[in-house]
Amino acid sequence: MKSKCLVLLLSLAMAYPSYGFDLKDLKNNIDRSYKCKSDDQGCKNRERLKAVARVAVVAAAVTLITKMVIKHRSERIAREEQVAEEYKTQNSSLPAEPMATEYITKTLPGNVVEPGSEVIIQSDIVVVPGTKQKTALIEERIAIYDNEDNTKELKNFTKPVNGKTKKGGRYQNEFSFTLPEGLPQGVYPIKTELLLNGKVVDTSDTDIQLVLQVNDVGEIQLLAMN
Repeated sequence: MKSKCLVLLLSLAMAYPSYGFDLKDLKNNIDRSYKCKSDDQGCKNRERLKAVARVAVVAAAVTLITKMVIKHRSERIAREEQVAEEYKTQNSSLPAEPMATEYITKTLPGNVVEPGSEVIIQSDIVVVPGTKQKTALIEERIAIYDNEDNTKELKNFTKPVNGKTKKGGRYQNEFSFTLPEGLPQGVYPIKTELLLNGKVVDTSDTDIQLVLQVNDVGEIQLLAMN
């Protein structure tokens, strides 16, 4: 039993090297048979079978999310001159370098979704121009993390918000994707980062709870999870 489980665990680890599966993971996070008493072989066998199931779930999530398409849309809401005037009404002068004064994100239609439903991460961004540095390249990065191990990044995507003009202003940026059928239910952390001229200037964290079914009155119906 022990050798067969370890072979499968190591095979999955080799199949997904870029996602951080290593021997330390197997020992401390996935294969928990070390917690059993030394003479309790039944406990060890059960924990190793659970370990196989855990790795299989992670592997399934990796495969499905890696293939998932993330769409991007960006729209300028206000010009650079307008946000500059608004900034100067509360401050004596503009900053020397472009500065992000607002970064607010929200999840549409909400944080609880079913497989096959579209998720939109919408950001409101305001960047005021600088007096010395004129270029203000705004970018946003999204990263989706594993629901079993929240330190493992499954997918990331970075897109320019104002790639054509590289000017400040007020922008609305959106990342949209559809969580695929077959993705294990659970809570998937999502992190977005606002980059200004290549530097991260702000971040936002949210969680997407994937459920298998929501009934007609909006109640969440989860499958039993061990």
